[in-house]
Amino acid sequence: MKHAKTIALVDWNWQGHHPTYFNYFILALEELGVDVLALCPNPEAAEKTANETRPRSGSSLAKRGQTHFRKIKISDRRFGRLLPVPLVAIDWTIRHFAGIEKQVREWASVSGDKVDAIYYACMYDRDFEWVSYAQPFLRFPWMGLYLHAMSFRAPGRRNPATGRTPCPEKMFGGRLCRAICILDEGIAEQVSKTIGKPVVTFPDLTDERLPAHSSAMLLGGRLKRWADGRPIVGLFGHLQRSKGILALLEAARMPGASEICFALGGEIIWPVGPGEASQMQLTLAECPNIWNHLVRIPDGEQMNSLLAACDIIYAAYLDFPHSSNIMTKAAFLKKPLIVSDGYLMAERVQRFNMGEIVPQSKAPELLEAILKISKDPVVWVADNQPRWGDYCEEHSYGRLKASFDELLGSV
Repeated sequence: MKHAKTIALVDWNWQGHHPTYFNYFILALEELGVDVLALCPNPEAAEKTANETRPRSGSSLAKRGQTHFRKIKISDRRFGRLLPVPLVAIDWTIRHFAGIEKQVREWASVSGDKVDAIYYACMYDRDFEWVSYAQPFLRFPWMGLYLHAMSFRAPGRRNPATGRTPCPEKMFGGRLCRAICILDEGIAEQVSKTIGKPVVTFPDLTDERLPAHSSAMLLGGRLKRWADGRPIVGLFGHLQRSKGILALLEAARMPGASEICFALGGEIIWPVGPGEASQMQLTLAECPNIWNHLVRIPDGEQMNSLLAACDIIYAAYLDFPHSSNIMTKAAFLKKPLIVSDGYLMAERVQRFNMGEIVPQSKAPELLEAILKISKDPVVWVADNQPRWGDYCEEHSYGRLKASFDELLGSV
């Protein structure tokens, strides 16, 4: 269905998955006939990526929407820093969202286009916690992707960024919020009942671009040469404590792991626990079966070349109840996953037979799962019959268009 609408697509973050989601949202909205005002921190990069990827989604559509890229301006949190924390947060929230609407109105005034709604590409509790206080200053209907619906998978858990328990019914209960999207298909009905609004399940898309030609400069090739035929277990992205990095390094030090290559790639955020950083540094320096590239790796060809070089993708995160598009990458590359038990990722791995599930932070069980897969990957695949294709279909670009089509009915 074509929608003759104009949507302001907004994101003030620009790391990790953010540019990827932003780009796919632009393409899907365009194909649905929607004009887009794209407000983001790096409009030049966003426009370049859209131009590079747009042809793959079909360029001969009868009514393709047009996208206008602009740099977003956001408020500084430091204003009012002498006030109590909640007042500072409320003050920032009002200025932040009112400032975004001002930019949208200014663009609409100059362009002559009427903006129908604002879509927030990635909504976090830390930014939307006090949004109800901004409602009297706002006028546009809005929607967005509520990325981490933590209070439904982990009730009562405090958000580490705010120290407070999320309250979605307050964030999304206002009259201007028309609907929200989530990545977790298992809680959609519960979220809808709680906030009293339509909830649309979105696929967890990822950049699937692979290098057109092999090159000695690609990280995946360097990793394969270094491994020299040994099975490779890889952890890539933002390397922080919550990614389960400590258990992975502990497993790498165990006697039975000497013939396994453990690969770490991405910007590392050192743990704050006593002695953890020094222990990690010692392990990285002394363990002969660990390969590392500890700088930021852009999503796309370089990241995917690394993942394609692996025999197993490690995603046994700590207390992580959310979706991760590393699962989508594993599915399209047909690589077994290792994930932690207890949450959405484990449910999906079990449903699609995509890997092994281990107790979190348990290095012996982790190494056992690694050896189980790496001993004979062909036999493992034959025994488990992974449904990688079905997973890719459920988290496909076509599914994203269908979800947006459903969502736009709420505007």
